[in-house]
Amino acid sequence: MEIASETGGWLRMRPLRYEFEAAPGDPTEDWLVVSVAAAGLDGHTWQSESPCLTVAETIELADWLHGRDDSDELAFIEPNVAFRQLPAEPGEHLLEVAFSHESLPPWLPGTGLNRVHRIQLEVSEDALARAAGDWSAEIGAFPPRSDLAAW
Repeated sequence: MEIASETGGWLRMRPLRYEFEAAPGDPTEDWLVVSVAAAGLDGHTWQSESPCLTVAETIELADWLHGRDDSDELAFIEPNVAFRQLPAEPGEHLLEVAFSHESLPPWLPGTGLNRVHRIQLEVSEDALARAAGDWSAEIGAFPPRSDLAAW
C-alpha cells in the first residue's frame, strides 16, 4: 500500500511474512512482519521492518482506511505506527501517521521510548480508497490462523 500526499510525503506499508511459522492459539500472538517506509514533507526518508501488527490489526487497519470504523484514531498493541484522521475539506483526508520504537527514523535525535515522529498526508477520497484496496489485497495473503472471535 502506498499513500502519497498531494503536498509531498508518503507512506508505504507492506506485510512481508508471519513472524512465526507455527500457527498460534490466540489472535494476539499472530504477528506479521511489516515493512514500513515513509517520507516527510522535508524529503527525509526511512524504512523499517518489524513484527508490528497482528493479523487482526491488519484487518482493523483495512477497515479504518475503508472508512468502516467511526474512530478518528487507530493505534495498535505495538506502538510502532498509529493513524489519526485530522479535520479536512469535504472529499479530502488529512492523515497523521505517528512512528515510534523500531519504526522511528534513524536520524531522529534523542533516546528513550517516548520519542515519536509524525508526518501528515493530505490525500483525496479516491487516493485513500485505492490505498485501502491495495492494503486489503496485500493482507489477503496472510489470513488469520486463530479464531478472531476472541479478538
